[in-house]
Amino acid sequence: MSDSVISEVKENVIRESARLFVANGFRGTSVKQITEAAGIGRGTLYWYFKSKDEILETIFRRFEHQFVDGFIEAVQNCDGDFVEKYKVFHRFTARFVRDNRDLSLAFHTVMSEIAGTNIQAERVSREIWEKFRLFLERMLEDGKREGTIPADVDSPICAHVIMATQAGLLVQWFFYGESLDAPALVRTARNFLLKGVTGREE
Repeated sequence: MSDSVISEVKENVIRESARLFVANGFRGTSVKQITEAAGIGRGTLYWYFKSKDEILETIFRRFEHQFVDGFIEAVQNCDGDFVEKYKVFHRFTARFVRDNRDLSLAFHTVMSEIAGTNIQAERVSREIWEKFRLFLERMLEDGKREGTIPADVDSPICAHVIMATQAGLLVQWFFYGESLDAPALVRTARNFLLKGVTGREE
């Protein structure tokens, strides 16, 4: 079997699994459903992945690489102050969610579903979430040093608030769909958060 075929089969399993995890939950999705959706046999699935848990871990790592590492690189390539860097982060997030709906939802919804289980996938999700949080915290601390953010701002708490807001926006968009003015929601959230952190209007 050629490398391109192997890659195509794996990508299909990851894509269909993410879609099913969003629709049914991780526990509510069976291996049979995954194989049927991917159009492969159970033996083929286990050739690529040891278990459903390993598929989930792969999805989480995909989210880490494409989303977390992606926005970190985008922000690090921005020469502006905290406000400009936050706008880069926010814009990257909005576009990523728009273009990677199932991957984004799979990470956030399944992470909540498996919280407290102490399975390997939960440990992976916590590691990714902490990487996300620590980078935001460093952004905020840099903003304080440059004078863009007041010195008394609690950077760790603000990082949690930003992350919670991003996750909440995703759920709102998913729940309301086309009836929600997504650009207005994203723009309002960005301005609201920036005003709260910097103390000034945007």
